[in-house]
Amino acid sequence: MSNTKLKTTFNTAATLYEDVRPRYPEELIRDVVDLSGLSDRSRILEVGCGTGKATQSFAERGYVLVCLDIGADLIAVAKEKLKTFPNASFVEQAFEEWKPDGKFDLIISATAFHWVDPKVRYLKAFEVLKSKGFLAVFSNQHVRKDEGFFAESQSLYDKYYAPLTTNRPTHATNFPGVEAFEDPIKRVYPWTQTYSSEQYIKLLGTYSGHIALPDENRRLLFEGIVNLIETKYNGQITKHYEAVLDLRGRR
Repeated sequence: MSNTKLKTTFNTAATLYEDVRPRYPEELIRDVVDLSGLSDRSRILEVGCGTGKATQSFAERGYVLVCLDIGADLIAVAKEKLKTFPNASFVEQAFEEWKPDGKFDLIISATAFHWVDPKVRYLKAFEVLKSKGFLAVFSNQHVRKDEGFFAESQSLYDKYYAPLTTNRPTHATNFPGVEAFEDPIKRVYPWTQTYSSEQYIKLLGTYSGHIALPDENRRLLFEGIVNLIETKYNGQITKHYEAVLDLRGRR
């Protein structure tokens, strides 16, 4: 499945995405706010807001947010969740096609910037930012995948998961327009989450590659994972994450 089709899969699991996908560490959010020098009147553009997992943290601080996403169902969930925050507005449109109304102090993109056309992402970000604006790209990344359950479950993936080549690095250094930004400030925030077998399967059901699997492959993969967790890991597993921040100032 192509990148274009893969990035539309999240909309099919909007409610599940909101239920099980994690938010981002508060320390990361504070660093974005502090390092980018936001004021009470700052405007933020969010690229790929999804169900508002990152949006809420900035909306609660009172900033004016314009939030883009291509998924109508994802936006519907975000709007309902954030209906008490009139400072957040939502637009169902891809960043590549969106026509900005004014400039922004900060662009944020949480586990989404890699889906933007690499020929466009930095060039357009530069275009819509104010002269001293910042671009904050961040994501929750799975680490220690070669240990315990995650190593043992690899045989199930070898059997049932058709590898999908997406070529979507989050922190690029050589895409058009990246030279218009200062060298990035990079920070890492480790954290963990424990899942029951049921919760973990729900989480997997929000990942594009898993959603895109043929139904029978997905069923057999998930059954195998549940059986492994229940029989060898006492019904739960702990996943190690690193929230990774890449913050770039506009030159």
